[in-house]
Amino acid sequence: MIAKTPLLLLTIIGLSGCAMQEGDFPSLAKRPFEDGPTIAEPDSVVAPPAASLSPAVQAAVEKATATSNAAHNEFLARLPAVQKQVRAARNSAVSSESWVVAQMEMAALEMTRSPSVEALADMDRLYLQQLQAEADGAAAGSAAIVAEQKQGIAEQVSKQQSAIDGLKDIIR
Repeated sequence: MIAKTPLLLLTIIGLSGCAMQEGDFPSLAKRPFEDGPTIAEPDSVVAPPAASLSPAVQAAVEKATATSNAAHNEFLARLPAVQKQVRAARNSAVSSESWVVAQMEMAALEMTRSPSVEALADMDRLYLQQLQAEADGAAAGSAAIVAEQKQGIAEQVSKQQSAIDGLKDIIR
């Protein structure tokens, strides 16, 4: 009987949690909107007009792209010399001449890429402007055009950052 007492006690305690307390609880019945129709797809999708950029925006996109391309080409041209300096400074003491030269070359390389980073920021600004114009009902599809052009600049900036990070890993 003693062994059954804890089991009986646990059962009573467990079932007490299921006991109904008094109070006003929400009904579990369906609410009126649950029986209503689901959101229907429109009968036809209206295609937006062919997108194009205004001449001013097109000129800004072209300028940012040209600026980034020029900076990226200069970055790529300088990269082998910087890599050589960094490899020469590998395992050298911090503040040694080879380490300082490598650090200066890496800083100069980062400055070379700054026009690409600025062009990416300009493209971000243009993209946001075009999104706002679309929200205001003008320039339909223009944000997608800017985003596509922006992607090329973003890839250049990403490749540049990867190269710089690789150099920093060598000289640490």
